[in-house]
Amino acid sequence: MADENLKTKGTEVEVETGFWNRLNITLPERSSGPFRYLRDFFTCLEFLTRIRMTKREVWFPDDFARSVPYFPLVGAIMGALMWGAARFGMLAGFSGNVMGVFLVLAELFFIGTLMYDGFMDTADGVFSGRTRERKLEIMQDSHVGANAVIGAIILILAKVTLLGSFQPAVLGPLLASMYIVTRTLMAVYILTFPNARPGGLGEMFKTGGSPAYLILAVLFAAILLFFLGPDWCKLAIVSCVPCIVLAFYLKWNLGGLTGDTFGFLTECGSVILLFLAYYYFR
Repeated sequence: MADENLKTKGTEVEVETGFWNRLNITLPERSSGPFRYLRDFFTCLEFLTRIRMTKREVWFPDDFARSVPYFPLVGAIMGALMWGAARFGMLAGFSGNVMGVFLVLAELFFIGTLMYDGFMDTADGVFSGRTRERKLEIMQDSHVGANAVIGAIILILAKVTLLGSFQPAVLGPLLASMYIVTRTLMAVYILTFPNARPGGLGEMFKTGGSPAYLILAVLFAAILLFFLGPDWCKLAIVSCVPCIVLAFYLKWNLGGLTGDTFGFLTECGSVILLFLAYYYFR
């Protein structure tokens, strides 16, 4: 029953295999006490990255809603992995666009293509020039259109060029702050913006959510950015402004946000932060 309820909300739980599926830690079906928070953390980690550490036979919709406060923490884990990748690239002598390509490939390896998928679906719908209802239908279509392809090419070129333009001393903390900020903003989008359509990924994360989750997410992000340093705190605050404006544009355009738009906003947020950092550190 739990699996069926989950599928009606626009997602499917399937067995996954691959490099990251090695530990298969078994968690209680419905945890309580400290184990509940551990389960929620792993739900967030396994959704936002390609890391699969647990083995669960049953998923519940509120598992995803309770995982929202951990978005900044998982963003910090992403940043640490990518910081390590950048360090490896430096030791290998990579620089410029070669470093940019290497980091984009590392991102696909560690994190996957979930956000790219949402970006492409949203680009297909929003830039189609159709009615609001038709845009939402296009976003649900599994076929890839010209807007999605062109948007993905521009996105990857922008990330490669920007990532390859920073000095080695800046690149590590920049990546950490980028993933912390963009994943924290996902919590903002989920908990403060309406859904554009019933069901789907957006509603799955929102159902059972609480304003306290947003407070926790922002608090975690503030602590993490504080340890990175004042420059990164300033950059995070400034970069949030155009990201929120873009979210309001999508809300106006579509009547709300969807799971696909979370990916679109996250990828656009990464480019916005990198672009602002380029001018800040130039």
